[in-house]
Amino acid sequence: MPRPVKSIVEDVLTPQRTRRLWTVNYYPALPISPIAFDISALLPAMLYMARFGHRRGRGRFVQTFGKTRDGTPLAPTIKDVVDHLLSRPISAIDGFDDPVGKSMFGDLLLAWCLGNSKHAEGHLDQVQRVYPTHYLACWIDLPTVVINLRGVPELLTALLAHQDSGEWIDTHGTGYFPVGVTHAENRLLSLFGRSMEIRGTHGTDLSSDTFVEARADSVGIDELLAIRMAQACGGAPLKAKGRDESERIPNRHPLARCAAEVLREDLSVFIEVYGDSVPRQAFLQMLESGIGIGLVNLLLSSARVLAEWERTGAVPESAQQSPWPLFVDASRGQDRTLRDLSEESVTECLRCYERLPVRMMILRTLDDRVRNHRKLHNQLPVATPDATQFIDLLGEIYHGRHPRAEAILDAFHDDCQRLADSLEAEGEVPEVAGALRSGTDNPVLRLAEAMCALMGDKLQRSQFMKALENALMTDLPNGLAIKRRVSRQQHGERRSQDLRSIVFTPTLLDFLVHRHLRKAAKGKPFHSLSLPDFLKLLRERYGLYVDREPPGQPVSQELLLRNKDWFERRLRDLGLLIGVNDAESMKQLRPRYQVESSDAV
Repeated sequence: MPRPVKSIVEDVLTPQRTRRLWTVNYYPALPISPIAFDISALLPAMLYMARFGHRRGRGRFVQTFGKTRDGTPLAPTIKDVVDHLLSRPISAIDGFDDPVGKSMFGDLLLAWCLGNSKHAEGHLDQVQRVYPTHYLACWIDLPTVVINLRGVPELLTALLAHQDSGEWIDTHGTGYFPVGVTHAENRLLSLFGRSMEIRGTHGTDLSSDTFVEARADSVGIDELLAIRMAQACGGAPLKAKGRDESERIPNRHPLARCAAEVLREDLSVFIEVYGDSVPRQAFLQMLESGIGIGLVNLLLSSARVLAEWERTGAVPESAQQSPWPLFVDASRGQDRTLRDLSEESVTECLRCYERLPVRMMILRTLDDRVRNHRKLHNQLPVATPDATQFIDLLGEIYHGRHPRAEAILDAFHDDCQRLADSLEAEGEVPEVAGALRSGTDNPVLRLAEAMCALMGDKLQRSQFMKALENALMTDLPNGLAIKRRVSRQQHGERRSQDLRSIVFTPTLLDFLVHRHLRKAAKGKPFHSLSLPDFLKLLRERYGLYVDREPPGQPVSQELLLRNKDWFERRLRDLGLLIGVNDAESMKQLRPRYQVESSDAV
């Protein structure tokens, strides 16, 4: 019986080294795991970290609401939650005791507070996520394992905390979004924590958060349902713990510094300015759109930065970093020609993005070798929070310019030869063995490409694609992309293929317009923003092209004008654009939601 290829790799590279390489992560470059995650489930984890100053571990949701089988708790369903809440006399939820009432109650939970596995709509499916209608939603440990959020809440929390130094985010920091503080000290906590006060030791007592019923006259039913579920749990979850896991919040800056700063500014300004003015459900949808477009920009910018690093061996400066250009179909699929142009743009983008797993593997293999090098491991630049200097060092070795590069590259060459020998001896993947011997001249690249091939599509390329798909929120009402399946004749066979186009959903347009009617500075009021300036801003900050052709993709002037007309029409229909005549400078954006305060971050 043939052995698994991972066992062959472990025999050659040792189990410890294989374990470090057999993954998709490389946090110094991209501080999240490029695997599937759910944007709608991020905020409760962020609220928990803001309040307690550490990552979330196990809570009591399953034990409280789930049934048991042979002494083992089962994952709760909507029906289980309804039955438990109605059985609690202190819940003060009346009028839902008959079957129709229970069904209505379950629909309320499903609409506002809880989400089923795979977004199923029934009451008997496993509950998988909780929505942040109120701060106390962070008491509910969904998803059950916080690592399933792939480090995205930690990254967003670190960006908002905006700490310039240190390996970990410090508690009681400065600014609008410190961690480990009371509700009044963090803008996100104060926004979601209405009618809350702390009774007890605020930092260590997981039950010290208290909902004050007497001050709850402005709390909506969506918030109240989350509050009642949290009260049934009795307290917040414990700290995170586990193998290779720390409860502390890492302070890591992405290599794509420009995209990270765009994301930080967007979230900071939007939360600070509009949190109290936009209705809660609309605010959450808009905020998710902002997180999504920021993460798409971060993932694609990271791919672009690492492509330049692989070519030159140096991380480009922030001023030289730019977003990935994408053509937007402003008609949302109604104009076939514009849709095809956007699909062509996305397809080319994905073709280049698929190289990212190999570049991440190159970094992991170099990192592993350098950190264990006898003469280098004590001289390495600090890799946190900003790993630019460290990755530049890896680039010097990769391109053979470092004094120790020759010896290190020789060691990689030996790894390639020994791994090829072992694969041939086992009769496994001969094409990989051949590439290890006679592929590219650079042995680091040979080993990285071989490792990605041996891990397979499911553990590499498809994981990166899922992360980008989730960030795009494809086909969701507040997402950035729509998808269609087409069947085409290729090489004599009929094959199906998914094509994606970039679009502006109404919620995403709402977010972009409202966010950019405010500058990223404290005390700045609304400022005028013309349509041409807005289109320029979309290109420069997010790489979204509407009235111009993206670099490398020819588009006729007629089609660009048609796309711009669609875009204007969409803005006018949403009440976001006014203009007294056809002069471009007179076409001004305006908000749909008015705010009382002029403070921004």
